[in-house]
Amino acid sequence: MKNDDFIRQFLEGNPKALDHIYNNNFQYVEYYITSRNGSLKDAEDIFHNALIILYVKLKAEKIEIQSFDNYLFTVCKNLWKKEKSKKKVTNIETYPLVSEELDLASFYLEHSQWELYKEKYELLSKQCKDILKMVFEKKSYETIVKTFSYASQTVARQRVFKCKKKLTQLIKEDSRYSKLKQ
Repeated sequence: MKNDDFIRQFLEGNPKALDHIYNNNFQYVEYYITSRNGSLKDAEDIFHNALIILYVKLKAEKIEIQSFDNYLFTVCKNLWKKEKSKKKVTNIETYPLVSEELDLASFYLEHSQWELYKEKYELLSKQCKDILKMVFEKKSYETIVKTFSYASQTVARQRVFKCKKKLTQLIKEDSRYSKLKQ
């Protein structure tokens, strides 16, 4: 399959393209993350976030990539490094440098973002809401497979990806999104 044709199929959500992505890439991402003190759940989260990032970048920026698989793996590696750096513990005392007005503005912005998210979440199908709720509760893909009687974890991952993609799309299509984006 030619790279441009494959990317077009990925952007259209073609099940064969998504199967190809999972079957040919997830095992490498899983090995990379689990060999660096991560869990299977971490690998799944990173992989899905990378797919969403790639989808958004390919849709919005029309970037050209030589190898989809290599680009995906690089995004996953960078996301994992970023995640690991967040978890590092430092013993540095912190002092609030934010004024009360900035605190209030930050609160308002976060509240507005949360309201937009909740509003768009409610527009999803009941099944998508239930799936995303399970993901947010950090339920395993095995549990999702059993709950929704999916054929495999790959099918569950694809469904999670599609639900996240739909939610992201709904949020970005709202006129408030560009104003709330930081």
